[in-house]
Amino acid sequence: MLNMVDKSKIARELADAHRKFEPGIRRIIRVVTDSEDDPGEPVKLLEVNPDTSPSGIVPIAFGPDPPQIPFPTVVIEVTEAEYDKILEGSLKLPDGWLRDETLYPRAE
Repeated sequence: MLNMVDKSKIARELADAHRKFEPGIRRIIRVVTDSEDDPGEPVKLLEVNPDTSPSGIVPIAFGPDPPQIPFPTVVIEVTEAEYDKILEGSLKLPDGWLRDETLYPRAE
């Protein structure tokens, strides 16, 4: 059975892949819930992309793609201004979703 470490690894791999396809992305943050050890809980990425249109919090879901991506995935793409609103609390992620580690840019 896959565990939290595997999900973290997949999140990093997805972030790297998304950066290659969307070079304008400025930041990618992993989003987590209390249910991360559930294999059905998706890997969630918050992507800050100045090339996107402002639309608020719109989670886009993708199914798993085994064996490379064994978990469902959710991507939330926001502008820099929307990300600032998330940080200040005026734009909220869905209930129970919390910002976690920054996957890009990585703190080396």
